[in-house]
Amino acid sequence: MIYLRHNVTLLSRCADDLGAGWSCYSALVKKVSFLTQCSHVALPVELQDVCTLFLGQLQAVMTLLSTVRRLFMLSLGLPVITASLFNADVPGIKPLAVSRGPMPAQLGGGRLLAELSAADGGANITFTLDQATAQHPQFHITPQSGWMNDPNGMFQLGALYHVFFQYNPDAAIWGIPSWGHVVSSDLAHWQRLPSALVPDMTHDNNGVFSGSATVVNGTPILLYTGVDNFTEYGYYYQTQAMATPSPSPPSNPDPLLTHWTKSAQNPIISNTPLGGNHSQFRDPTTTWQQDGSYYTAVGGQLDCSGSAMLYSSSDYTTWEYVGLLASQTGSDPSSECLPADKGDSCDQFGAACRSWECPDFFTVPNLNGGYVLKWSDQVLGRTPYGADWYVLGNSPGSYAVANDSDHADGLFTSTYMEAAYTPRLLDYGSIYASKSFELDDGRQLMMNWVFETSVGCSGQCSAGTAFTNASGWQGVQTIPRVVTYDAELNELVFYPVVEVEQLRRELLYQGSVTLNQTTPMVTAPFSNTSNDGRQLDIILNITLIPSTSASGINSTFEAGLMLTHDSTTSTRVLLNGTMTRANNTTWTVSSLGVFVNRTLSGGATNTTYQGGFEGGAVSVPSGDLALDDLQLRVLVDHSLLEVFANQGRGRIASRVYPVSNDSWTVSMFATMQLAGSGDFSAAIHAMDSCWVDSL
Repeated sequence: MIYLRHNVTLLSRCADDLGAGWSCYSALVKKVSFLTQCSHVALPVELQDVCTLFLGQLQAVMTLLSTVRRLFMLSLGLPVITASLFNADVPGIKPLAVSRGPMPAQLGGGRLLAELSAADGGANITFTLDQATAQHPQFHITPQSGWMNDPNGMFQLGALYHVFFQYNPDAAIWGIPSWGHVVSSDLAHWQRLPSALVPDMTHDNNGVFSGSATVVNGTPILLYTGVDNFTEYGYYYQTQAMATPSPSPPSNPDPLLTHWTKSAQNPIISNTPLGGNHSQFRDPTTTWQQDGSYYTAVGGQLDCSGSAMLYSSSDYTTWEYVGLLASQTGSDPSSECLPADKGDSCDQFGAACRSWECPDFFTVPNLNGGYVLKWSDQVLGRTPYGADWYVLGNSPGSYAVANDSDHADGLFTSTYMEAAYTPRLLDYGSIYASKSFELDDGRQLMMNWVFETSVGCSGQCSAGTAFTNASGWQGVQTIPRVVTYDAELNELVFYPVVEVEQLRRELLYQGSVTLNQTTPMVTAPFSNTSNDGRQLDIILNITLIPSTSASGINSTFEAGLMLTHDSTTSTRVLLNGTMTRANNTTWTVSSLGVFVNRTLSGGATNTTYQGGFEGGAVSVPSGDLALDDLQLRVLVDHSLLEVFANQGRGRIASRVYPVSNDSWTVSMFATMQLAGSGDFSAAIHAMDSCWVDSL
């Protein structure tokens, strides 16, 4: 009860001082989240007894917390979602936050879990347990319960692929993170393993934050950010640390690598450079070697500018700062982080100067010695709030000279093929904290965290909502994407690994149709599947056919597919653009875009997020595209849509949350400004679950 009273006091202070802002609110969410474990019927009896002491006060605490959240969101000008957090039919006012074990028997599949007063027009949204759990993707990496965010430390060792991720097993909100761990033998089927790293040391007792993995002489080494001293400093004091398998390969008899030991020398990087600070100092990259030294870059802010700070070591234990690898000023001049923008203190979420998180630095085949620099940043008031960017640049040459005065803005700059390279988005959708790794066969793969965007979410939904609490989980990783370079377009291409096709179960539809003004839409005739049309791999090839009587030289078009969720809700995935007739003879596609239209997706979908649309331009060659060179691939996995236009030249990871008991159907549609038609060739496969009990 003393702990409870302490949290009530902290909550009251937070409510009185909105200036404490997000750090105050998020810290209190984590402090109170342990109370929600009273709904975990699988907890030991002694913990249930302890929780029982708090049940009488729990509703008051959560109500106060909800008030704090509401006031904080209002202070930012964000929409406020009201929700029923508790089910009055459950004795003891048990909260519906997350269930690590079975849900209580009283919460049957048809039981009303919550009602949301939605921001989009005020319409009431109700949902049952079955409808909430039906949002859970099944062939993507997700937590069984709890919270997932950044992908971490991926590597291949022998015949197995390891993926780690930020993980809070205790609640479906951001909390003190561990490193979750899954493993695969084919990049399609995955086995869940115990958490690899947990916050159990002085330097990481407030969380094992993000990092990377590097296989050095046959031994995988994890670099991660340990955070400490939140109570003392009021922010997460960040240093870099290391862990290795126990015992190290090849003597380790466990190929799953379920036991990891943190280095006795931790933290191995504790010094920030002049102008840096320990509150923005995290996410070390995969290491690389040059001239007998190892190098890694750590994200953060240096003199308020987003930066990737370069560190060097000869033995992987003793590291020293050697200069800037890259910065906003050198790699993203469009951000205009000028001295006048910096003010008296650095702003992690600033419109001009902001922190860099989760940096990545790598190359891919046919870049001709060039390199890719990737970073993540967050800007309050921007849509999307969090975004992932990349630039191409020439080889930095010798890293030993990074601290020379000539490289004050970074050794690596965004100049490639003798031209400045403008930062580009990795994906138009709701992704963040992307991370890449190299396979033994030379392929560079990238994975991306896809966050929740359902009604009530703000930022990246780290505080959760009634809907996510009832679902009991948050976060999903994209299918691993192969990263290649398109020399003609001078940009990166990202496309799902071919191995995911092993999850194809049955061919539901394969055929061709012609659409025109008379027949603008056709539904693919496949019968209901065991996953109700919610786990699909759709490939659609489109050929545009202008009318021979068309008189103009330009014609807009829109073509794609529609997922129908029930009689009133649907989601459209489309290509749109302009056809141009050069010299009044040959038609080509001169501009192209890819979009997900969620305005009618319904349910818990936030139809106002990004205006209801996600998407953007798809680059076309200087000579334009042929009319038969349009393709859409859509991976449908319940609440997640992964969209790829023209073999990965446009990408959208989008979230939709229809509350429907109906099976979903797929239709094809086309419209053109000038009379004409479109030939559609489609293949639709049902997809199996990716989860296995053992490899």
